[in-house]
Amino acid sequence: MLSGKNLGGLEIRKLDETEPFFDIFIYGDAGVGKTVLSGSADGVPQMRPVLFVDIEFGSNSLRRTYPKVDIVQAKTWEDVQAVKEALSDTDHGYQTVVFDSLTELQKINLYYLLKKAGMSELTDRPGWDEWGLSLEHMRRFVRDMKRLPINTIFTALVDSERDKRGNILMKPLFTGKFQKEAAALFDEVFYYYLREITDPDTEEERSARILLTEGTENATAKDRSGNLGQYLVDPTMEIIYNKMIG
Repeated sequence: MLSGKNLGGLEIRKLDETEPFFDIFIYGDAGVGKTVLSGSADGVPQMRPVLFVDIEFGSNSLRRTYPKVDIVQAKTWEDVQAVKEALSDTDHGYQTVVFDSLTELQKINLYYLLKKAGMSELTDRPGWDEWGLSLEHMRRFVRDMKRLPINTIFTALVDSERDKRGNILMKPLFTGKFQKEAAALFDEVFYYYLREITDPDTEEERSARILLTEGTENATAKDRSGNLGQYLVDPTMEIIYNKMIG
């Protein structure tokens, strides 16, 4: 038995004695409701107060749904890094931070690297050095945020490609190698989309928002909590949170 409950100077704790924090990644088409779903964390007492980092400048949908969410607009890579550093201070008071979106953040990072190399974001293309640095910057950013004692929610747009068998695979929209790696960085990866369903009460067709939480041959998704099932219909973050904590 190890004495002092430490190993190599690191504290040993029982997992069920630690406060649960979740990292959630939601991707889908523009307009499907990713922003509102992320902002609905404000309706969960254990997840608020919420800080919404608006990278796409598309937070108006929260004005009528969750107007009490704190919003900061990040225009540059330096802005996002400043937010990250501020959140490293445990006195900030937030329980959840939303980054909307990682798709736009990757573009901003590439613009930053082009500018740093003395090139133009309008006329020049990133070279191998810029792509390599951008990949490492994005990896490090996500990992640094996941290490903080705070819930993190990230959004992204969706991309699709046809495999050799002709099936269409839905996956997060990124460029370069980050597209293949991104989903592996998160514990919870959800594909959010609209679908026509039959309402069980009225037996009429209606449009519903579907959150795919387990991967299929057509879409990337995963749930490391093991409590969400295959999909959720018209979800809120309260429903997701309560199911994840069991």
